[in-house]
Amino acid sequence: MIFTKRGGLVVYYGILLLSIGIAIAGYAATEIFLQPLMQTFFPDFISTNYASSYPNKTEGHTMNDLFTVLLGMFLEFIGKFFFVKLVFVDQNLVTYFLVIGTMMIMSVLLGYPFFKAGAQPGSIVVTRKLHKTRLFAGDYLYVEVTVQNKSINQIPVLEIYDAIPEVFELSLGENSLSAQLNPKQSVTFGYVVRIPIRGIFFLGPTKVVLHDRQGFYSQEAILAQTTELLVYPSYEDVKKMEIIGKKRQLGALFGVHRTKIKGMGTDFFGIRRYEPGDPFKTIDWKAFSKTQKLMVREFEAEQNIRVVIMLDASATMGTGQPRNTKLEYAIRASVLLSHIAMEKRDLVGLAIFDEKVRAWFEPSSSPKTMFRLMEALAYAVPQGKKDLIGAIEYVLKRMNRAALFIILSDLEMKDEDVLEATKKLRANKNRVMFISPFGPWFEIVQQELSPFDKLLGEAIVEDLRGKRRELFKKLQKYEAIAISVGPDDFLPTIMSEFAKAKQ
Repeated sequence: MIFTKRGGLVVYYGILLLSIGIAIAGYAATEIFLQPLMQTFFPDFISTNYASSYPNKTEGHTMNDLFTVLLGMFLEFIGKFFFVKLVFVDQNLVTYFLVIGTMMIMSVLLGYPFFKAGAQPGSIVVTRKLHKTRLFAGDYLYVEVTVQNKSINQIPVLEIYDAIPEVFELSLGENSLSAQLNPKQSVTFGYVVRIPIRGIFFLGPTKVVLHDRQGFYSQEAILAQTTELLVYPSYEDVKKMEIIGKKRQLGALFGVHRTKIKGMGTDFFGIRRYEPGDPFKTIDWKAFSKTQKLMVREFEAEQNIRVVIMLDASATMGTGQPRNTKLEYAIRASVLLSHIAMEKRDLVGLAIFDEKVRAWFEPSSSPKTMFRLMEALAYAVPQGKKDLIGAIEYVLKRMNRAALFIILSDLEMKDEDVLEATKKLRANKNRVMFISPFGPWFEIVQQELSPFDKLLGEAIVEDLRGKRRELFKKLQKYEAIAISVGPDDFLPTIMSEFAKAKQ
């Protein structure tokens, strides 16, 4: 419990008025103590007629006369001050200052026990309700806060502040309220925030501040605890794809990836003799008319593929512009790739790794898989070093069939580690595609640079691109696809390359 600024000012001005009153009283008492003393030691000096100390006006003025006048004025001022002739002092004025100053101080001090005995923070109950605790980045969230006074005392002034993360955008209403609460009364207020990025956030805690009616005292307390909020990566990219990609529904029933496995399909595979149990609709009647033998036509079956997304969540992936880091783009790409693959009934798996594997989901086409992946991606944070080889070994131990591996990483590691990880994947008959966000394209800030700085920056970028081209050439020897992407072409490039890789 502390004094407010208003209470402190009232006490300050009260002490100031007391000081002025005491000072005036002391000034008025100066003559009483000083005059007997002066009469004892300077009997000839004591006089209230100061005009005798000035020179005669009929005489000619000289420089000495000027000094005499100044000295006389100074002595007159000192004499009037000591003998209370300089300022007229009214005894009632002293009384006014002393009484008003005392009243101001006592008005603050005497009210303290009453405020202390009134409603306390322990008698206040705060409840926070969210209309949902799991939502997507870019969505809006409605928060409702209820404050109840359970005591029998009135709370003259109550301020409530519900804390929200700095990245949240307050769209409607206010996350604070000032009200008066009567005994057993409650008040409710709400506000709407927009959540621009994915991740784990906490709403709260709620701070309440109690004031007395005059605003002299205040008491703060933290009442409502925090509420966890899980924000999935943005689904806007998927929504755009759903609008644009209605034409991509062909083959969604049986898959779109051709194999050399016989079964139902559209591409001709061959003719064989009819065997008991074969469907009659597969009989080739033209071949029967020529050979007089029942023959059936076979087609290539269409089979879905297995896709494994390897997401690099190491510390280097956290660089870039705020809210648009390499990791954020890679997460958006993971969501989009998962949606496209599952739309075609592909089996999708996910591994999030840095120096160890943080999350692993085996390839699946279950409708629940997408939500599990979204939740794992929401928890991803850039941290630690990257160990691509260790992550590949971890995943290969848990897979018994080949798959298309899509590795989303900035590849800021030794070239030998990248090549070794690719060898391990290809040795198990897996297809490999590297989608690598190029660091300088994410980290360069648009600002005015000198010609020398521009040339230096371009030289550094070109050198890094040269080293990356050399790495990509080595990866081609293992039939691995590797592309560099930036913020502008990240998602379109991924979509086109993913379609080529599946074919």
